Amino acid sequence: MTQNNDDFSPSKQPIVCLTSLSHSGSTVFSMALACHENLISLGEIYQVLRMGPTYWLNKQAHLCSCGAPADKCEFWQPVLSQMRSLDILNPAKPNYYPDAYATLLSQFSTLYGNDYQPIDTSKGVKHLTLLAGSKTIDVRALFLIRDVRSYASSQARLARSQHRKGLKKVKGHYWYQMMRWLSDNKKRESLLNELALPFEVVGYEPFCFNPSETLDNVYDFLALPKTPRNENLGKSTHHVLFGNPMRNCETRKAEIRYDDRWFSETNYMLAAALIPTLMQYNQARVYASGQ
Repeated sequence: MTQNNDDFSPSKQPIVCLTSLSHSGSTVFSMALACHENLISLGEIYQVLRMGPTYWLNKQAHLCSCGAPADKCEFWQPVLSQMRSLDILNPAKPNYYPDAYATLLSQFSTLYGNDYQPIDTSKGVKHLTLLAGSKTIDVRALFLIRDVRSYASSQARLARSQHRKGLKKVKGHYWYQMMRWLSDNKKRESLLNELALPFEVVGYEPFCFNPSETLDNVYDFLALPKTPRNENLGKSTHHVLFGNPMRNCETRKAEIRYDDRWFSETNYMLAAALIPTLMQYNQARVYASGQ
């Protein structure tokens, strides 16, 4: 599902926003994208900015995915230092986030040139509304969706491992996670349409089982040249300061791995049978992306 596949505006700073629910595969997908010579993953930018530059410049123990702390990272050090010098320090101030994003993208262009595009994997949707309203930023969104059965299995398993009590125990049930998946993904898709952001829906499962075709479709959407196949995620270019711990795990970065534990489970079947619109949406979005 592609909306508006024109080239990025040459007069604006481009940014690729990879948006998804948590635990939908955005970390591995962003690293695969960043194997392209014109893309660099910066992880969850909004979450980094939410802490303010002083926090990160003083946090020596927290490493960027490049292996350096923020105050020594080739990307984050100049970005955060520039924010501090411009007095962009307090996330509570009204213009903090627009100014912070503008500074970050300006520094990105200075460091890497106009041929490169940053990837933002921020969770939530506040940054989408913020960026959509900017007159100086050109946003292209990738809406990543994981199969509802895989998502529900993973989330229910996680909730049960946390031994939740009271009403929170409901999070350990498949039907709850499946309805949450449907509601939250529909809301996100509705927002993308409301904001009139160009976006492409990407199914996580098609990506895992046929990464070449999926990535080619995304490169077409982003108006980027196709590149030789490289599924070694360790070859990607990234400066992820905030995001999935996988960013610093060399063995997990080596290849695309799919969690197929849900294949042997049946708990999802009742909810799938009772809510046909759920599986219809799943089929239309996860497995028909790019059509």
